[in-house]
Amino acid sequence: MKSSTPENKFSPLSVLRALKRRWFYLLVPLFVLVPAAWFYAQRLPQRFRASALVGSEPLIPGQPAPGNVVDPSTINAQEQLRAIRETLFSAPVLETLAHEYGVEAKATSGPKPASDEMKSNIQIQLEGPNAFSVGFESGSPELAAKVANRLAGLFVERTSNLRGQIVDQQNNVLDAEVDRLRGQLSAQEEGLKSYKDRVSQELPERLGANLKELDNLHQQIQSKTDQVAEAEARRSAIKEEMLALEKQGVLQEEPPARTSEQVALDGLRLKLTQLKTRYTPENPEVLRAEKEIRDLEAVATPAKATQHAASPGQMRYFSLQAELKSVESRLVSYRRDQAAPLPQVREYERRINLSPGYETAVADRTKDAAMLRARYEALFAKQQEATLNHRSETAHSGFAFRILEAAQIPVTPYGPHRDRILLFGLIAGLGLGIAGVLIAERLDTTFETAEAFENFSNLPVLSSIPGIPAESKDTASSGSADSFSKEQMRDFQKHRLPVLTEPQSIASQQYGILALKVAVWMRQNSGQILAITSATGGEGKSLTALNLSLALAASTQGKVLLVDCDLRLPQVHERLGLKTAKGLSDLLTGTETDLSPYISSLGNLDILASGSTPANPVNLLASARMREIFARLRQEYQLVILDSPPIVPIADSHILAGLADGVLLVVRARKTRPDLFEHATESLGAINLVGVVLNDVEYSASPYAGAYRYYQRHYLGRS
Repeated sequence: MKSSTPENKFSPLSVLRALKRRWFYLLVPLFVLVPAAWFYAQRLPQRFRASALVGSEPLIPGQPAPGNVVDPSTINAQEQLRAIRETLFSAPVLETLAHEYGVEAKATSGPKPASDEMKSNIQIQLEGPNAFSVGFESGSPELAAKVANRLAGLFVERTSNLRGQIVDQQNNVLDAEVDRLRGQLSAQEEGLKSYKDRVSQELPERLGANLKELDNLHQQIQSKTDQVAEAEARRSAIKEEMLALEKQGVLQEEPPARTSEQVALDGLRLKLTQLKTRYTPENPEVLRAEKEIRDLEAVATPAKATQHAASPGQMRYFSLQAELKSVESRLVSYRRDQAAPLPQVREYERRINLSPGYETAVADRTKDAAMLRARYEALFAKQQEATLNHRSETAHSGFAFRILEAAQIPVTPYGPHRDRILLFGLIAGLGLGIAGVLIAERLDTTFETAEAFENFSNLPVLSSIPGIPAESKDTASSGSADSFSKEQMRDFQKHRLPVLTEPQSIASQQYGILALKVAVWMRQNSGQILAITSATGGEGKSLTALNLSLALAASTQGKVLLVDCDLRLPQVHERLGLKTAKGLSDLLTGTETDLSPYISSLGNLDILASGSTPANPVNLLASARMREIFARLRQEYQLVILDSPPIVPIADSHILAGLADGVLLVVRARKTRPDLFEHATESLGAINLVGVVLNDVEYSASPYAGAYRYYQRHYLGRS
């Protein structure tokens, strides 16, 4: 097996096919949600809305606004709307409405508080720089008009009250308190900023960077430590070798008298040895030293050079002595570099250790600053509210509000929008139905196409048989009318035998391809008996056995026999319209050797029906008599097709698979589950599996659907 479950890929065409197959999942939510939405919309009470238009104009036409009065035309829309809402939603206005019209008593029946419910029924909309409309929504059209007009009147009255001195006094107190809190807030925020700047390196924000720098320093120290260890090991090795050379008496050898040229030559060679320990052979210093040695050797005579040359031991000792000096100088440098980062390490460790304390201190200072800012913002909002109140109170000095258009009793209801609710129910039902279809399609692990099966199993799909209709308008003309009567043809069409009724159909052609593949397999494997079975019932094994046998009989020169081995639930004789009383079970229980009384014929095909129902089919199929009959069949027929029972429920197919030369499995598209098919093949354990026939396939789901449509349109003349 290739994978545990077949892949289920979605595409627009696959979604449409899924909707077509699972239309029930789509209709159920529609039949539930649409009536529910309609019922809900009908139960909602009608709501009426009335609006009054309020505008502002100068008391004296053409008079400019005084210095302490703000012209409404210069206030932006947000400020106007805020000032109007604060006036209309104030407690005195709401209490007046509740007292005069009982609005609060009506609103308390809802789940929200009365004041919130009342505010939600009041609508305010700016109509221009100097005008706005105030509306009210209610179940009574008369009440909606009365409350809207009363709201407009209360707004005009409230903006006309003179409370300038009290407002000015409140504003002065608020201004002083706001200035004091602003100064405290500025000082506290400046102190927090200074504190953060002073301990910026120890703040929690720098903890990650500090840890990273500390890790880098530790890596540098570790690198230098490794270099020191390596240099010390080399120094020890050099000293041991020099000590060994000294014990050998290298230093006691009396070198012969040397000339100045030899001394210079030895010095250059020693220098070259030291350079090679530090640099590569391509280094300019090494190349320069080699050139000087060659030049000096060319000047000096060979005799002199040989006479004054030092011994190899001495040369090795001098070379080790020079290397020892180089190693010790590097060791000093490594130790100096190793100790250099230690102060930085201690500094970063100090920062990391102090970070939690600074984090707490910064959090406390930030919390204090946030609390002070919250107090300042609350007081500042109160100051702005007082300023707006003062503006509305003093606006009468240059401007006055009046009702430009009184609210009228609405004739038609404003809501509810029943068509929108019904549309929403329809959309929700469609969405839920499509989601249910997609979920069901996603959870469906059955095989839809041959490609899906081949992604799951290594068994080859020999043929994909499309769905075969039980009725056809042109059955008589398309089938073998000369061999069978119209009544027989209708019966064959009813039992889905397209090889007889519609030999040019796609299903019949696929059975013909299957017959060719089976014949080739049998010929290559020297087989004669083919058992056809399936994992469970209802997958089309008997249908496949009948049509395959008919196709083989039409395309094979030798004799072909179809044996109905399903002794428990036989179907062959009923589908073919045979009226026979004797069959395989009678042949197994008897002793007769002549097979001809038990054989029926349909065209070129011989049929051995199942016969009477036995008490124990397993014993009959496993008997020696069964093997003797099969031996006779091998002698008399070229191909024998066995219609076998399902694999999973009973043991009959396991016996027949052992008697047959090949086993053909039938899988039904969109029905056979992968786990059931896998269990069937594992329990069968047959090694002579020929392949799989995928039955009841929708060719529209296949990537080769275009080719089949072309065949139907141009070869069969069908659209």
